[in-house]
Amino acid sequence: MEWVKGRKLPPCEAIQYNGQPCHTMPELWDALHNTYNSAADRPCNLSVLDELPDMPAREWASFSVLELIEALAACSSLSSPGPDHVTWVHLKKIVAEPQCLNVFIKLRSLLSPTDSGWSVWEY
Repeated sequence: MEWVKGRKLPPCEAIQYNGQPCHTMPELWDALHNTYNSAADRPCNLSVLDELPDMPAREWASFSVLELIEALAACSSLSSPGPDHVTWVHLKKIVAEPQCLNVFIKLRSLLSPTDSGWSVWEY
């Protein structure tokens, strides 16, 4: 049987940091930590953002209950929670109950897109 025979592994290359390959977890951690935190202590000039024009707040696009349910069905139940610690599984369970779904829709219609409670849900 051809599929049970040994196979040649594809070529791979270790992550390199400062010209050296990272073969151990401490080396890899050090490389990633130093790469992504290299600017942590540097000052940041936010005045460059002053040049950007203020954009008007957008209105919520209306959607139906069916659109909400279909959108949630397409979301992975295995994804990690967002900043509010709510996962897609939580929302799917909430909207599965008609009474909860109605409250969810009413809350959504009362809040504007700029309210902090909903800003984490925008893409």
